[in-house]
Amino acid sequence: MQKVLTLAFLGMTLPSFTALAASDETPPFAPPIVLHNSNGENAQWTGIGRLTWQNRRCIATLLDSRDEPSNSSGPAYVLTAGHCVGGINGKIITDQPIRGSVTFNYFVDTTEQRHIAPLKQVVWSSLQGADLALLELDTTLKHLLDQGITPRKLGPSPASGAQVQLIGEPSSIDQGLRLSTCVERFASISRVASWVWRNTRRNDCQGFDEGASGSPIFDAASQRLVSVVNSLHGTEIGAIPVGRVQGCFAKGQVDLDSSNCQLLPGFQLQPQGGTFKSVAKARTLADGSLEQARWGFSFLIDTPRYRYKVTQDALACEDPAGYSGTIPASEALINDPIGPAPGTYYLCLVGVQSEDQLPWPALMANSLSLAVELLPSAKPSPQVSTVRLDNGGIRVTWARDPEIVFYRVKRGDPATTDCADPSGYRLLPGYSRDIPASALPLKLCTVAIDLAKQSSPARSDLLQATAF
Repeated sequence: MQKVLTLAFLGMTLPSFTALAASDETPPFAPPIVLHNSNGENAQWTGIGRLTWQNRRCIATLLDSRDEPSNSSGPAYVLTAGHCVGGINGKIITDQPIRGSVTFNYFVDTTEQRHIAPLKQVVWSSLQGADLALLELDTTLKHLLDQGITPRKLGPSPASGAQVQLIGEPSSIDQGLRLSTCVERFASISRVASWVWRNTRRNDCQGFDEGASGSPIFDAASQRLVSVVNSLHGTEIGAIPVGRVQGCFAKGQVDLDSSNCQLLPGFQLQPQGGTFKSVAKARTLADGSLEQARWGFSFLIDTPRYRYKVTQDALACEDPAGYSGTIPASEALINDPIGPAPGTYYLCLVGVQSEDQLPWPALMANSLSLAVELLPSAKPSPQVSTVRLDNGGIRVTWARDPEIVFYRVKRGDPATTDCADPSGYRLLPGYSRDIPASALPLKLCTVAIDLAKQSSPARSDLLQATAF
């Protein structure tokens, strides 16, 4: 099970823990610790706050953007997950006004001493390849420092297996920050619905679920912010490394054009013709040959040209090797065959300004990865189950399957109903139907239609009345 850690998640009831201050003696793999700060015992975490934007609630961290102590008069910046501020797959957002706030000093025992700072603009936000957002607050870093709010420095990802600390607030909103210690591992990629995130990390820190998106993860050894929580994969938490943001500040100000900053260039892409398909299947023709599935991806892009390639390794989207030549934006349709072998395929795409634009590392890191699962080409098989009801009737259930788009059914007298006769079939409006005892016996005919528009052979089920 994979989820993005927003408010749409499982409501998780958390046990009570003894209130302790964070310390170097925190044992690994310990249950989450409820943090207190009424006496300043956890002042180092005051810059981790509750982000509120429209109807979403996440966590954001105040960044120490200074290269020396005197550079504190510039804007205050926070880092969070891109989906926390409305990111869209295919669009790198920059310099966009935003309304919302971050509540700092966010502890269970400091409800009267919390400090609310309004959001000002999205400096940079992405959901393609990474799930990160760099936001500017409508205040200065100096003002927050004067209020006792402590910013945090960014750092590179530690080696896989390093001990890390995750700090945030889980499902019970307004209960304050908790700290969990665990081990972070390299995970290659994460997928949730149509989103594909590359170079991700995983950990098994405990006690976090709904509302924890954007929570910072610190290298326990360096105490640097190294990744940001973005998704849940079963019992594991997915996180996005923040190294790309490290070189984006100069003299207390954001500088996205710096050669050390790995956030630009980007591009904005808008799919056309509905939602991108995540599952595909070849079609068996009347002569037994196969008609391969195709990408059928039409889009608008804000750069004059683009490049693309297809791969079975999403990380290869960041490798310039194998990309097509530049194609005019006016020809924004990719309809190559998919496969032919079943499996997961990724369509990689980057927008470029000219035919000779170099594959800058930040551009490749911003490449769009679209995933599709190519299923085996066999025709579908109807999946029908029956359960005898206490009143003598029968409940019929047609199984949901990503391969099957819909079912067609008909029913009638067992002696006269011919399932092989295509007449009389109707679209099944739901996936469950109760047949009363008074209607039994009857013959039930089912045909499944898959996403390649192939019809299955008709299935026949004889539903008998209860014998007394």
